[in-house]
Amino acid sequence: PPELTNSVGLPLEEGLVVVRNVLQGAGLRDKIKIIASGKVSSGFSLVRTLALGADATNAARAFMMSIGCIQALKCNTNKCPTGIATQDKNLQYGLDPTDKHVRAYYFHKKTVQAAADIVGIMGYTSFSQVSGDDIMRRVQRSQVRTLSELFPEVEPGCLLEGKGPERLQALWDCCGTDDAVTRRWIL
Repeated sequence: PPELTNSVGLPLEEGLVVVRNVLQGAGLRDKIKIIASGKVSSGFSLVRTLALGADATNAARAFMMSIGCIQALKCNTNKCPTGIATQDKNLQYGLDPTDKHVRAYYFHKKTVQAAADIVGIMGYTSFSQVSGDDIMRRVQRSQVRTLSELFPEVEPGCLLEGKGPERLQALWDCCGTDDAVTRRWIL
């Protein structure tokens, strides 16, 4: 339901940073890969997501748009007018795989090329070299900050030592207990 999808969880950036910091604070970041999705639809959004700590990204909506999704919001009704999100044979006529696979292929190719171009312009030869220090965001009319400033990383192992940032440490300390706080934490 919309109440659930629109109100539970965190947006990609904030959620990714929480996961990255918990793994890093627990000393597990080098052992677990993070795959992020959520409005990753352009070369820049791909680079930004990697800069915030993702090891890989994926996309769904952008690919659906590339093959003709018109966002009719009927995905869950089996009445998608474009034939993309339906099992109804009468509606699937609009989904011609011989044409649509080419569109999806070129969308992917151009998106990855745009991301590679951005990384190259930054002076890097690999996506893994990008960090939050490389991307700026305007936070006020005359003020910009790097993603690293907006979403600072925690020290490796700090949660295990009880030295993490206050809210993250409180979350870590109460996890795995039956404490009522565990069920209502909000970052």
